[in-house]
Amino acid sequence: MNRLLTNTDRKDLSNLIEDMFLICPDMMSRKITEANVQQAFVLDRILELGDKVNDSILSVGSFECTTTEYLINMGWNIKPIDPETDYDMHTYYQVFGEKFDYIISVSVIEHVKDDELFIYEICNSLNPGGVAILTCDFNNKFKAGMPVPYSDYRLYTEYDLNSRLRKIIEANGCSYLGIPDWSGEPDFIYQGHHYSFATIMFKKE
Repeated sequence: MNRLLTNTDRKDLSNLIEDMFLICPDMMSRKITEANVQQAFVLDRILELGDKVNDSILSVGSFECTTTEYLINMGWNIKPIDPETDYDMHTYYQVFGEKFDYIISVSVIEHVKDDELFIYEICNSLNPGGVAILTCDFNNKFKAGMPVPYSDYRLYTEYDLNSRLRKIIEANGCSYLGIPDWSGEPDFIYQGHHYSFATIMFKKE
């Protein structure tokens, strides 16, 4: 549940990725092939865990998110928000204060300046028993001040996920699903930067 995505995941999720091309071909055609594993992972978790009829989903950073587009097209009860179209998480949280059964956010948190506030607001926007499913750019060798891809504030490390953000998650009535293990070597290159895609899943008690 909380780990690095690898080529094994790309292989295991290949059928779902093909299905995503059928449901939202234009948007999928604009994506980097190796990065589709993130959206497919999040979608796979929702399809496995969620209830299409009864569950509510908030998609944070939904602009050009193929996971969100797929779920919309398949009739799921999903609310998309994005600063490109309407709200960022902080504004939406302040204005509406709604709660959801699932909150998804694919490769967004690294673009958020105050990621601790971001996690706090996600925790407090989950219904009891609700689950958050996020992905992020990860390189355990990253240090503050090192170069990052355009529009990223940071790459994540085990310290960020297992200590810094974990404290906020647990202080707000949530806990990681499974035993986290973000060990592994970077397997993705973008703009000359080497990193991996990490998953972050936690549940509201």
